Amino acid sequence: MAIPQAASINPALTARSQLLSEAEAVAIASGYYGVVAEAHRLSGEKDSNFRLATSSGDEYLLKVVNPGEAPDVTNLHTLALMHVAGRDPELPVQRVVKTLEGLPEFQLQISEDDVRTVRLVTFSKGLLQRKAKQTPAQRHNIGTMLARLQIALADFSHPAEDHFSTWDLKNVLSLKGMVDDLPTSGGKDELYAWLSLFENDIQPHVPALRAQLVHNDLNSDNIVVDPNDTDQVAGIIDFGDMVKTPVLFDVAVAAAYQLTEATDPLQAAIEFVQGFHALRALTPHEIDLLFRSVVVRMAMRIIITEWRAVRFPENSQYILRNTPQAWRQFHRLADISNEQATSAIAAALNK
Repeated sequence: MAIPQAASINPALTARSQLLSEAEAVAIASGYYGVVAEAHRLSGEKDSNFRLATSSGDEYLLKVVNPGEAPDVTNLHTLALMHVAGRDPELPVQRVVKTLEGLPEFQLQISEDDVRTVRLVTFSKGLLQRKAKQTPAQRHNIGTMLARLQIALADFSHPAEDHFSTWDLKNVLSLKGMVDDLPTSGGKDELYAWLSLFENDIQPHVPALRAQLVHNDLNSDNIVVDPNDTDQVAGIIDFGDMVKTPVLFDVAVAAAYQLTEATDPLQAAIEFVQGFHALRALTPHEIDLLFRSVVVRMAMRIIITEWRAVRFPENSQYILRNTPQAWRQFHRLADISNEQATSAIAAALNK
């Protein structure tokens, strides 16, 4: 099977929309939720996100979703948060706040051709993992937390669960068109090579892998830790890339974001996987595919961000803020043989 020549692209990756102002966020909070608060805009690539703070000290996150995202997909994210809260009440995910009319989300008409979904959730207080000291214990705990999240989501289903996501690792072959569009300099051959590796070595196994709805983006900006004990996870945020995909790929995504600049480029990922495996064991088949899936995810991250930077030059600095580090980590991993890496992973998980 040849690699597809055309990329399927989520509209939200290319949709341009005017971000809402802080004054508009204040008006939405008051008018639709009865929440009187100050609003502070949070950085983001496509949605209008605001941190709301009331005079009594309560804090919320108001999200006005990019109009390029299908409403049923946004509803998937909302109901998933509610489902997790019911299945594992102690799991530190944001809680959905209903409108004055009792709705978990609503459609906001900005203009005739611009309708956006709005959701209000509690704010996860703490320190982003990216800004905290990272330790083996912290990574182990993050792995355990992802396992808990997967278990809580295991019986959740939604009509939009099979929607196409550009960020879904099982769809990585659709990115060849993106690689074609990148500037001629800068590693295109390496990226093509890893797409081919996925096609030949991983894709044939996908139908046999256990799959469910998963978070799909557990990066260090989506993990909140306790500022007083940064080894402890205080929050898992941003369910915006949820999709039904192999459990293995959700683990690979999160493992790729736990890599460090340490001497052993694989050790940090192993520490995370050990935490996951202790609560929700990976199968031998999944362990065999894990390392290659992590490297492909690194390639995928580079492809999509560089492609988006070309299309949104006004926001390229934000989009590419982590790309140099991603390239370094990608190269360091790619230099390790699959046999060596898989043996190290298997040995660590069998301790």
